[in-house]
Amino acid sequence: MMLKVQAFYLLLALGAVQSAAAQETHGFLRKGDRAYDRDQYKEAEQQYRNAADRDVRSPKAVYNLGNTLYQQGKFEEAGQRYHQSAARGETLTRSEKADTWHNQGNALLKQRKYQDAVKAYEQSLRYRPADQETKMNLQMAKKKLQEEQKQQQEQQQKNQQQQENQNQQQNPSQQPNQPQQKDKNQRQNPEHQENQQGPPQPQQPAQQQQMKKEEAKRLLETAIGNEDRKNARKYRAAEQSKPEKRSKKDW
Repeated sequence: MMLKVQAFYLLLALGAVQSAAAQETHGFLRKGDRAYDRDQYKEAEQQYRNAADRDVRSPKAVYNLGNTLYQQGKFEEAGQRYHQSAARGETLTRSEKADTWHNQGNALLKQRKYQDAVKAYEQSLRYRPADQETKMNLQMAKKKLQEEQKQQQEQQQKNQQQQENQNQQQNPSQQPNQPQQKDKNQRQNPEHQENQQGPPQPQQPAQQQQMKKEEAKRLLETAIGNEDRKNARKYRAAEQSKPEKRSKKDW
């Protein structure tokens, strides 16, 4: 019985501590809201951080912290806070969940993470399908994603073309050299023809050349002599066959 009484008082004390922590968290949230409404985002950020540290399970403190970070252009951390808020969303209403995913989509869109932004907006529409602003942002994210993919494809094709041109410059094709090779072969053809005609005759020694010259001269003289003798015989035969002419004297 005594143990039960002690346990009861322990629960009361724990409840009182939790109540005090909740009140303190609520106080930080109210201070953060007032600073946020005055566009004092740095002050609001500090108050919301205090609230999140006091109650790590509070999705609203983390969600409001994400809003102040977004207003200061800290989109990456803002997206992380929205994600944490959605993960702690057991106590959030469907409308609050839709806002959390919508704002996370905005933070991702600012970071040009278009594919993740599309997923976040689609998740928001699951909780609030008729939200026109979320639908418009979803279409914008899809358009940006298509443009990004097109640019990446064009850049990839451009890089591939540049690589092919560079490879062609480093390793030129043999096709342009073929006419030059053909001309070379044409220049070589006469030599090839000369080789087909046989090797040139070796030059004879000077003595043999001199003997051949003398022999040719002798043969020529012999041939001329024989021709003269033949002609002389013909001439004498012709003279003998002619009648004797009488001399005639002019008066």
